[in-house]
Amino acid sequence: MADTLRVDLCYRPLRIGWAVREGDIAAFRQAVKYSHALWGGRFNPILVIDREDEARQLVELFRIDMIWPIGDSQEVTDFPKRFPHLDQPFFGNALFIKQADRRCYAQVLDVYNALVHWHHKPEWKTFKDHGPHLYTWQCDDPLADAFLVQLGAYPSPDEVGTDYRALFANAAGTAEHAIESNAPVPTDIVGHPGILALNRIGIERHYRVRAGWNMPGFFIGNASDLDDLICCWNLRACDIPLLFVDPAQLARYAELIPAWEKSMRQQVESRHVWDRELAVWSRQDVAIAAGHFAGMKLMLCQMYEGCWSGGSVRPPIMQLGTSSTLGVVGESGGTPRVNFALADKPFCDDVAFSRQHLVASVYLIGGLHGDEQHTFEVPYVPELNEVYAQAMHFHRNTLRVEPDSVGLVIDAADHNTFLIAMPIGDLVRHVFALAGFDSTVSSGGRILRQLMTQLGGLQGARVFKIPGARQLLKKFGPKDTFSREVAHETIRDKSPGQRTGTFAKQVDLFLGRRPINSKLTPPDVFTFMVEKGLFRIGVDLNCPQCGMTSWVALDVLMQRGACELCGHEYDATGQLVAAGWRFRRSGVLGAERNAQGAVPVALTLQQLDTNVKGLMHDGMFSPSLDLVSKTGESVQPCEVDFVWLLKGNYPDLPVIILGECKDQGPIKPAEFQKDVDNLRRVADAIPRQHFQTYVLFTKLAPFTPDEIAMARTLNRNHEQRVILLTARELEPYHTFEWTKLEYPTIDCYGQFPEQLARVTALIYFPEEPSANGAG
Repeated sequence: MADTLRVDLCYRPLRIGWAVREGDIAAFRQAVKYSHALWGGRFNPILVIDREDEARQLVELFRIDMIWPIGDSQEVTDFPKRFPHLDQPFFGNALFIKQADRRCYAQVLDVYNALVHWHHKPEWKTFKDHGPHLYTWQCDDPLADAFLVQLGAYPSPDEVGTDYRALFANAAGTAEHAIESNAPVPTDIVGHPGILALNRIGIERHYRVRAGWNMPGFFIGNASDLDDLICCWNLRACDIPLLFVDPAQLARYAELIPAWEKSMRQQVESRHVWDRELAVWSRQDVAIAAGHFAGMKLMLCQMYEGCWSGGSVRPPIMQLGTSSTLGVVGESGGTPRVNFALADKPFCDDVAFSRQHLVASVYLIGGLHGDEQHTFEVPYVPELNEVYAQAMHFHRNTLRVEPDSVGLVIDAADHNTFLIAMPIGDLVRHVFALAGFDSTVSSGGRILRQLMTQLGGLQGARVFKIPGARQLLKKFGPKDTFSREVAHETIRDKSPGQRTGTFAKQVDLFLGRRPINSKLTPPDVFTFMVEKGLFRIGVDLNCPQCGMTSWVALDVLMQRGACELCGHEYDATGQLVAAGWRFRRSGVLGAERNAQGAVPVALTLQQLDTNVKGLMHDGMFSPSLDLVSKTGESVQPCEVDFVWLLKGNYPDLPVIILGECKDQGPIKPAEFQKDVDNLRRVADAIPRQHFQTYVLFTKLAPFTPDEIAMARTLNRNHEQRVILLTARELEPYHTFEWTKLEYPTIDCYGQFPEQLARVTALIYFPEEPSANGAG
């Protein structure tokens, strides 16, 4: 039977960014009307392309799936090309397809689908019982565009081919209500659902993204100022209920403002105590704007320049519904692949809607346990959408990476789909491509990879926590042999300064299964190393012809053998009767003495795998890489011993740790300085908007004062990014378990990179101020 795993699905509408020119009121109106026709379209932001920095901030903040230009100017048409990773996921150059001889349709999930899906459900009767209203107003009403944002309207049937207003009116039995120019705005817009309520029907927030400023209330602005209208629209697209209030028309809101306040107070009653505030939002001086609401307790939210940079307002994920299903695990070209059904669809999946597109966000639970070469947990870097798509789903424009999941663009009639695991090596290669480097696995990286295979994965490297085990590998060369007794004594690691041996600290270490109340012994350690192929068993035999001694492996040992040095055949029976077993290094560590450099790297990776995996065990690594800059031949190539990548927990950035690992030394100062300079160059090149980068030095001996001074230069103002670890941190189970005995003020075990950097500064740079956010 094929292996299976749980697949969590979250269905959501495509999030579209409407690209318009500054001052183009017609494009604004069209974007708003299109949004109301698309199911969940009220959560689509409007991007003013003339303010490029702000537009890019909105693209990132709203986690937009695609950008749609509205307007005829070349600048608007070309704007989506600046975001090739958000390529249009369906064919054609129109959202709404008009056909004279066939049914017209939208290429994105629309409110017609919502009406068909909900029309026969009990919830629809409740919706109708609230008395849905449709509103009209005069084009020359000073509040006309505010009403468009607040109450909604649909595009003309002549433009899109579907009369959405008539569909809504017929299905809900709505009544038309006209708002007279200069007359008070009716209070019944608060209690009766309308176009905006249908647009949101069945849509709720998903817990995956924490909302930022979230207080409903009032937006103070000028109804004839397009920037105010767009700002209010984008705040409402963050799922913040706001009433647009124009101070010049304040008399028309006399009855509506208290009705709206009462409704919002009731809405926030179910929230946590600290989240029950109402607010007044404005691009104007918000303190002056709040003066229009005398007697109300309101928070003040100033929409300043740069407010969309992500620090204050954060749009949540708006979902149609969730489902869990069973995925079948197989292979595609040797790479893990999961096939699963699109179950429990919260929308109409009739074939008539087969050209309407939405997103199925996929989260796999327990997918690749023990597989250190592939992952489904790719970091949230939207610029890599096409890379992820080609590796994980084949179709280059139908995958959108999301916080903690992967979004697949599907059509409403799809019944099943698949996801292929991402090779970690390819992922790391493309990450360094963003930084301007070509990367290939070095010869040292291939040695490390083979060593990890011998040990059965990263956790097999915990044997290197034992100083005597490391010493056993270092003491005897590839051709040297030794006895079992010598191995046991070496592992025990007795010395004049350690009469009981360093092994006493590791008696509680588990290398494999053993009774819980028993202790680890040196023979257990040596047996583990032999079982993992680090040493082979054989005997030393003397050739009677040449008098030379040669080692013969157990696998090829016979009573009658031939000398490997002179070729003479002889009977070895007598020697075998008296001989004891002799052991010799084997596998990748037996090939050459230089392979010993893989040991501190393997030990460091094992410690990171144990302690620095992130909240969802999302750590992944690449062995040693050769990096060559794409910027020119004048830049010297360099090498990093390993790369550790953490997917991160949104909105925190993914983390990259660049590692350089040393044995006990000594190390020439010029060599250490060269490593510092190389890692600084690589770390500085990694895009700061996508990754938080740390530089890790490990050494199986204390760092010298000169090394500490050189490493310290890797920190920047208010940014601690250098991590220094020695055997004191690598040998215990928890990173700072033994370090705390020397530095009692350490208040963590080193589970996060920022903690490792902060403790490094505490130990080695005590006069350096703590970086903001570390801890």
